[in-house]
Amino acid sequence: MTEEAIGPGKVIAFHYDLYDENAEKIESSDVGDPLLFLFGQKTILAALQDAFLNKTAGDDFSVTIPHERAYGRYYPDRMQRIPIKQIDGGKRQKFLVGQVINLQGERGGSPGTIVKVGKFNLDIDANHPLAGKDLTFDVKIVTVREASEEEIAHGHAHGPGGHNH
Repeated sequence: MTEEAIGPGKVIAFHYDLYDENAEKIESSDVGDPLLFLFGQKTILAALQDAFLNKTAGDDFSVTIPHERAYGRYYPDRMQRIPIKQIDGGKRQKFLVGQVINLQGERGGSPGTIVKVGKFNLDIDANHPLAGKDLTFDVKIVTVREASEEEIAHGHAHGPGGHNH
């Protein structure tokens, strides 16, 4: 049996460790199910997806992605002061410096990091938490399989580590 090479129409299950430019581990997937993605869809960083091309199950690789091809540069002017009641609807929940919250804008939701908590307002950095960082992914490919017609129609992988419906 030949190994299936990764390319369009394949579903890939993989684990990863993610490091910043100082080799500090940011996150790891090895505490749960591997992540699934359907090659050719925009469900992972394009530069990371490119690194998967023609690899097979069992392959290990590292890829460093410059911030321009990851989450973009850091924009100092993306600091915002937002009334707390606009975020929590008056529920008086506790917010913490460093907490990442979902900000709703004209183009949908995006993450924001709380940098200061006041009595009535939150100061939020609306840059993506990984903006301005060069990222290194250490990847272990677990499986490669053909995508089902349903997965192709839906535009994403199904199952644990992917989308469950």
